[in-house]
Amino acid sequence: MLNKFAEELKTARIKNDITLQQIANKTRIDIKFLESLENGNFNFLPELYIKAFIKEYSKVVGLDDELMLKKFGAAKKGVAYNESEEAGEDIKKIKPQEEETKHRREQAYTAPQYEYNQTGSERNSASELKAKKQRMMIAGGAVAVIAVFLIIYFAFIKSGSGIIVSEKPYDEIRKENKERYAAEAPQPQPTGTTYVAAPDSLLLNIETTDTSWVKILLDDSVSEEFTLFPYSQKNIKAKRNYKIIVGNSGAVRLKLNNKPLNFTGNKREVKYVSIDSTGLQYLSSPPNIK
Repeated sequence: MLNKFAEELKTARIKNDITLQQIANKTRIDIKFLESLENGNFNFLPELYIKAFIKEYSKVVGLDDELMLKKFGAAKKGVAYNESEEAGEDIKKIKPQEEETKHRREQAYTAPQYEYNQTGSERNSASELKAKKQRMMIAGGAVAVIAVFLIIYFAFIKSGSGIIVSEKPYDEIRKENKERYAAEAPQPQPTGTTYVAAPDSLLLNIETTDTSWVKILLDDSVSEEFTLFPYSQKNIKAKRNYKIIVGNSGAVRLKLNNKPLNFTGNKREVKYVSIDSTGLQYLSSPPNIK
């Protein structure tokens, strides 16, 4: 089913006379990833990135991006996407609402009221009782008003210091909140070392200002994959080298043995690098990390 889904993407591109290079230029997605999508290979990155690539690809070739994401989800399950099933589920959701409305109408029904003739003395007693209730309600309302007034007087007027608070302009409040957030922003805290090699090993520090995904190969033998959240960092040791795939590379900073590396990237861009004792090198294709 995934191959059929990939063929639908490729057919739409060819039908609109669009090349893979044009899609890559417009979406900033590496052309190798676009080729993997059309070949039915959806395991080259985590599903979060795959869905983002499918959405951008669909928009460029004139497909409904939300519909294509639903078809991708169905293809992963090995079934064909069926729009009529979703419509049937919507009908099932409407039926309980209709039954609830009917139940409310039945509850709203009230039994008819029956009248009976009162004698003169019964009418007089009823009138007196009604007048007594009205007097009690008026007296109770007056007491409540007086009580509220006293509470306001003692709480705000009598104990008030006479200080008048002036209203600050919106721009000034926004500036103060921004400065307060910058002052209270959590400082990056080490999350610990996950792989320890020899005492003379290399120490790689990874810091991020936004959510980033990292997959790393240590000394060509040990692989690790993790997600860093905003304003966090991770220390990793290796003996000889690192090979790394970095997602959202614009938010990532790298240090080797406490010395900053010249690593640059863009928001939502995936970068491939190799690091050893001589420094950092960019790779033109993803490293083989299993």
